[in-house]
Amino acid sequence: MTMMTLSPKAVRFLVEALEFRMAAYQAQLDMPELDEDDASELTNDMMFLEPLVQELKEIRDVPVSQVF
Repeated sequence: MTMMTLSPKAVRFLVEALEFRMAAYQAQLDMPELDEDDASELTNDMMFLEPLVQELKEIRDVPVSQVF
């Protein structure tokens, strides 16, 4: 299996998209009519996404040497 190399722009886009998705999950969790099973599923999804976002942020924050 080959590893994909992401551009800095792609990493920034992914971080933004995942943070947007997590905010949407949080908004759903704040809804009073949400049942316990759905709340559990959303919480699990957020717990899965959080380390991905953190790892992508670490990648994003590594300075990229400029090529001239």
